[in-house]
Amino acid sequence: MKKIFALFVLSLLALPALSMAQNVEATTTAAAPLIGNDGLVVLGACIGAGLVIMGAARGIGQIGGSAVEAIARQPEAGDRIFTTMIISAALIEGATLFALVICLIRAA
Repeated sequence: MKKIFALFVLSLLALPALSMAQNVEATTTAAAPLIGNDGLVVLGACIGAGLVIMGAARGIGQIGGSAVEAIARQPEAGDRIFTTMIISAALIEGATLFALVICLIRAA
C-alpha cells in the first residue's frame, strides 16, 4: 500500500514538470492527444495549488493543536503562546498565498 501511495505522489510531482514543456507542433497526421499542452499546464497548476493548500492546512492545524496543548499545560503563558501561534500562522498564510499566486499565474 505504501508503494502504491509513493508511486501516486511521484506521478503527481511529475505532472507540473510535464506542463512546463514547450509547445511542439505535430508534423504528422496522427490523432490529436487527449490533453494538449495548455491542458497540462492547467492540470499542473491545479495540482500544485491543491498541494500548497493541503500543506498549509496541515501546518496551521499542527500549530493550533500544539498551542492548545501548551496552553492547557501552562495557562499562565497563554498570551505569549497565542501571540507566537498567530505570528507562525500568518507566516504560513503568506507563503501559501505566494505559492498559490504563482500556480494561478502559471495557469493563466
